[in-house]
Amino acid sequence: MLTRVPSATLTIMRTIPDKRSTMKTFDPFGEPVADGVARAYSSTSSTGDRIARRTGGAVFWTLALAILAGRIYAFDMPAVQSVATYATQVVALR
Repeated sequence: MLTRVPSATLTIMRTIPDKRSTMKTFDPFGEPVADGVARAYSSTSSTGDRIARRTGGAVFWTLALAILAGRIYAFDMPAVQSVATYATQVVALR
C-alpha cells in the first residue's frame, strides 16, 4: 500500500557531479594535464579573457585580409607580363 507524503516534508538532496573532474584534459600537444592544473586554468579563465582572445583574433584576421587586399590592389601587372614574355622566348629557343 502506498502512502502519500507531502512534498514539503521530504527534502531530496542531489549532487550534480562535476563533469570536468571525470573528463581528461589535454594540452595542445595531446599530453594529459593534471586535474589540479586544469581546474586552476579553468577558474582563472573569465569573460574578460575570452573577449580579449576574440578581439585579438578579429584584429589579426582583419590585418591579414587588409594586407592581402593591398597586395592584390598593388599587384604590378607589367612586371609579370615581362617575365612571362621572357619565359616564352626562352621556351621558344629550345
